[in-house]
Amino acid sequence: MPFILRSIFSKALFPVTLFMAGIIGLFGESARAALIAYDPFNQSPGQSISGSESTSPGVWPSGGQAWGNVAGTVGISSGSLDVPVGVVQIPTNGNRATVLNSTGSQVAAFRDFGTTFSTTPGSGDDLWFSFLYRPAERTGGVGINEGVSLFEGGTEKIFFGADGDGDLVIRALGGESSSFSDQFANTFLDATSNQTFLVVTNVRGTTDYSIWVDPSGFDQLLGVPTGGTTASLTSNLSDFDFDRVRLGDDTSSIAQGAAAFDEFRMGTAASDVVPEAVPEPAALLLALLGLAVLPRRRRW
Repeated sequence: MPFILRSIFSKALFPVTLFMAGIIGLFGESARAALIAYDPFNQSPGQSISGSESTSPGVWPSGGQAWGNVAGTVGISSGSLDVPVGVVQIPTNGNRATVLNSTGSQVAAFRDFGTTFSTTPGSGDDLWFSFLYRPAERTGGVGINEGVSLFEGGTEKIFFGADGDGDLVIRALGGESSSFSDQFANTFLDATSNQTFLVVTNVRGTTDYSIWVDPSGFDQLLGVPTGGTTASLTSNLSDFDFDRVRLGDDTSSIAQGAAAFDEFRMGTAASDVVPEAVPEPAALLLALLGLAVLPRRRRW
């Protein structure tokens, strides 16, 4: 190609590149809308979780909200849970929370958000959550019933975790159907003892709930995780408020060891709660700028 044509081509490509970079930057900022809460459980290990709260890089809607209302044995153990191989790799920080059911009774710990969230349309009604979860080992093959719940005061609204049959589910509580009150989206994936899972969930609008277990990728256009095991439901549960989160275990059987929870995140976009799944806009910009100069260096 003659030099003048190559020059024109490169100059023509540069504004397009800048335009694309601007678009990607815009979408990148939109995709990283707001990390509302992040608990890395980086408190000192070997202590009860009661009265403690995570520190930086953890964030919380209202400062000074410590874990409390502890029933049973809920503590902090040394070291973060490892993200499963082949799964979207999220950063980990600090230690992990452990929930031990040694008596066959309910074990739980709550952390208040210090503010109330709502799924009412127009009030921030697209919410995303993620956490690492390693189920406890049960005696006699009895199913696991433990996970993370959203509460309004003393009323449970949404549950993410393993149900009584040991399947990983998302459950909407308090539906208004005449045939049942709770509604499940069941992955039919066993919450295998001592195996770590990355759980990602979405509470969208007032009626749509989704769960991804061990997603392997991320669709940047749609803004959702991909791969892994997924399930969704459209519930007749009306809009609801919540103001606290619970780590809980109410299985009646005694556990051989503790369940573990780590890296709890809550945000308004999937990229907030699986942050390593989406390239930084700056990285994408550099890549595009690299593409822009390639024609200038090529020999014809």
